[in-house]
Amino acid sequence: MARIITRIIVALTAAVALQAHALQITSLSPQGEVAQIRQVVAKFDESAVNFGDPKAPAPLRLSCSDAQAAKGNGRWISDREWAFELASDLPAGVSCTVTPTPGFKSPSGAVLTSAASYKFNSGGPFVQDISPDPDNGEAIEEDQYFVLQLNGAATLASIQAKVWCVAEGLGERVPVKLIEGAERTALLAAKSLTKAAAAEPLKFVTLACNRRLTPATKLQLVYGKGVSTPGGIPNSVEKRFEFKVREPFLASFSCERENAQSGCLPIRPMTLSFNAPVPRKLAEAIRLKSSKDTLKPVFGNENGEGESLVSSAIFNPPLAEQTQYSLELPKDFKDGSDRPLANPDKFPLKVATSAMPPLAKFAASPFGIIERFAEPNGLALLPVTLRNVEAALQVKGLAPGASARPALPAGKVSDLQLQNDADIIAWLGKVARYQDGTVTRSDAAANVKGPLPKALDADSKDYLQARMVSLLNGRTDVKALDLPTPASGDPRPFEVVGIPLAPGFHVVEIASQKLGASLLDERYGASRTMYVRTSALVTNLGVHFKLGRENALAWVTTLDKGAPVAGAVVRVSDCKGKELAKATTDAKGIANFTGLSPEPPEYSGDSYQRAYFVSARAGSGDAQAQAQDLAFTWSDWHKGIE
Repeated sequence: MARIITRIIVALTAAVALQAHALQITSLSPQGEVAQIRQVVAKFDESAVNFGDPKAPAPLRLSCSDAQAAKGNGRWISDREWAFELASDLPAGVSCTVTPTPGFKSPSGAVLTSAASYKFNSGGPFVQDISPDPDNGEAIEEDQYFVLQLNGAATLASIQAKVWCVAEGLGERVPVKLIEGAERTALLAAKSLTKAAAAEPLKFVTLACNRRLTPATKLQLVYGKGVSTPGGIPNSVEKRFEFKVREPFLASFSCERENAQSGCLPIRPMTLSFNAPVPRKLAEAIRLKSSKDTLKPVFGNENGEGESLVSSAIFNPPLAEQTQYSLELPKDFKDGSDRPLANPDKFPLKVATSAMPPLAKFAASPFGIIERFAEPNGLALLPVTLRNVEAALQVKGLAPGASARPALPAGKVSDLQLQNDADIIAWLGKVARYQDGTVTRSDAAANVKGPLPKALDADSKDYLQARMVSLLNGRTDVKALDLPTPASGDPRPFEVVGIPLAPGFHVVEIASQKLGASLLDERYGASRTMYVRTSALVTNLGVHFKLGRENALAWVTTLDKGAPVAGAVVRVSDCKGKELAKATTDAKGIANFTGLSPEPPEYSGDSYQRAYFVSARAGSGDAQAQAQDLAFTWSDWHKGIE
């Protein structure tokens, strides 16, 4: 009896040992019905193969109701994970079975134990791709055609029964209609699907909602449950695709104005824009008419060439100022989809131009060079273009060191003349920084004498427009001179005026309340003033600088004759104005330097720069004191005197 019990215990122990060493599948996917299947993955509870072994066998076998669909390749992802990659997505209506490979063992000798089989199927047809794409945000047409690419064949009867539209504002389903014949052929050809659809026509569905959609509304195309394969396997998942119908066809007019109440600026284009493309030939018949002129539009190409559809019609300047125009459209004006205009009552559209806006603009800004003897009379003039600004604009100036004067009033042109290299460098950077855009209030407080414009909102709390502040008002070293008075009186007509300047470096600033009233926010008050500035060098000297690894030289010549200038004092400074070297030109106009680094020091003050500032002074008397002529260059200038 004892021997029998012992044998039973040994047998049980052996069975337990075998069970402990069995290789088991911990997970296998997919299982059941899955819409999109491209891969079968099995995971094991321990190492099933020696990973990296190219001869490792497959642990499982795959068979499907469609043998062609089951083609693919299996591979070990790791020593515990195996995957079978199908050649393509499993078509609709295909069922598959996964079974263990008989006799499969792990390297340790563990036998694979698992369920006898694992089953999954692809269910009914589902949508792999749809056109137009609902995710790209583009609006659809009122009678939009859709192309659905399915993962397998679907019966047309089930498509019509189980696919429908849901239109915003309608309380009922809108059935779909199938697009067939020549329209289907053209639609598939446009999507480059002709060949694929010919091979498997029931995989490509062309349809539309069975009623015209309302513009600017939302639409859902519903691919419902029950779309079936020819074998009767239905789809069990509903899918909704969301779209928005395009806006009604509208034409809108735009132009630039000084303010909302002003007419269109005659120096800027007038534009008629369309929210849907329009045939170019039709748009070419649009006209802008006044009592004297009839203007034709352009479309980005004045030669009349280009695309057959356009999105706007442009009337380029210059246009007559203070003139009434009528913008007229041709009869039966329609877009490229043959939709009539939704706002035809706005046309002919009455538009008007304003007077030419005020203008004060220097020929070069923020810096320019004026040849001292370019004019026959030897008078150097800084050109500035003026239009519709104060007739009393003046140029004022004070000699350095003069007693303090009150701030210059609006309608003046201020001139600051500098001789010191460090000051010139500082003002070059300052004028460039205040040329356009905005500056911080802290920066303006450090550079502007007097109160700053008030902050109107959060955007102007820390910043202000550079054109709203003067860099010269309140200074004791500013001079002012009168400009020529216009013959026509106030305001100034369109004209180019020359501001006389003495030799040397100047900072010039124009102040105009007319510019301020036109271009600055009216909340700053009626006396708001705008400032336009530049810097200019009046000279007959040209400074040429060559920097080498071991030495450097400067060559000074005249601008009018190109002759060498002897006895000119040449200084080399860093970007902060610190003098690094000094020399005098010889009879050939050359000044030699040693000890200068071939790499100029960096400077990141007003703007990042890495260059030497090289100045030359020449003339009668002591050239090192009040020089008669001054010129300069930066070592990184590579376009002559720039």
